[in-house]
Amino acid sequence: MLPLALSTCWNSSRHTDGAEMLREIRDMGFTRAELGHGVRYSLWPGVLDAIDEGVIEISSLHNFCPVPMGVMKPSPNCFELTDPRPILRQQAINATIETIHNAAKLEVPVVVMHLGHANPYGINRELEKLAARGKLYSREYVAAKLKAVELRRKLFPEVWERLHESLLPIVEAAAKEGIKLGFENRERYEEFPSEEEFQTVLDAFPAETVGYWHDFGHAARKEYLGWSDHRPSLERFAPRLIGCHVQDCLPPDEDHLGLGKGEVPFADLLPLVQAEAVPVLELAPSVSREDVLASLELWKTLSCKISAATPT
Repeated sequence: MLPLALSTCWNSSRHTDGAEMLREIRDMGFTRAELGHGVRYSLWPGVLDAIDEGVIEISSLHNFCPVPMGVMKPSPNCFELTDPRPILRQQAINATIETIHNAAKLEVPVVVMHLGHANPYGINRELEKLAARGKLYSREYVAAKLKAVELRRKLFPEVWERLHESLLPIVEAAAKEGIKLGFENRERYEEFPSEEEFQTVLDAFPAETVGYWHDFGHAARKEYLGWSDHRPSLERFAPRLIGCHVQDCLPPDEDHLGLGKGEVPFADLLPLVQAEAVPVLELAPSVSREDVLASLELWKTLSCKISAATPT
């Protein structure tokens, strides 16, 4: 397996110098970093300096990177490719293409993307509240879930039409620059696409440019609520897998935890990840430095066991 990168989502918010941000990651023993969606423009000059100096290798960029001008609070969903308003969809397209150009300039091979939202809005929170009241998989729970699925299937054609139209110039730009786009699985059903819809999205674009990006914590949250099964989903999309966000999760919604702090069965799931896939440790800023270091060591242990068990 490739060396584990650490996403700057863990430390970008507390740095004012992009070079120092990347040096901190290097000094913790990481040889690679992902430039996350929280990298502000004020950090960008330092990032460029650090890359020129060879401080650390950049594994991937997470759209949007850096944060688009005028956006006050960093968010990967500040603009969405599924937005019903054409002017905002165009802003999402423009900002994504800018991220692709940045990746090309830095000779970074992968851009990780969120694709958008669609109704039924708020269904995940509704189901989590029912679960907290001891009603997980109750008749009330199942009825709410089935109603949401029926609505989503009805709305899929129009949402997919908007998304497909938005993605065409993005995929064209990525292909021209030699950049791969990793479409990330998300943690809530109202985010697009769902696991049921994902294959349609992947099949619409060439594997040379577009692939699947697996987030272990997001998949665990969906499995807990009954939206999908973690292992079968990873197996299904493994042929198109470009990379993964590695994070632990405690159901129903505590994710971006250090490895070993949750319930994700990494020993069972990691053998499904191809050797060439890009692994990125994506942790919340609240995770302690000690837990980051422990996560790196656990990853190394798991990687060694997987390598030893893999036939040569």
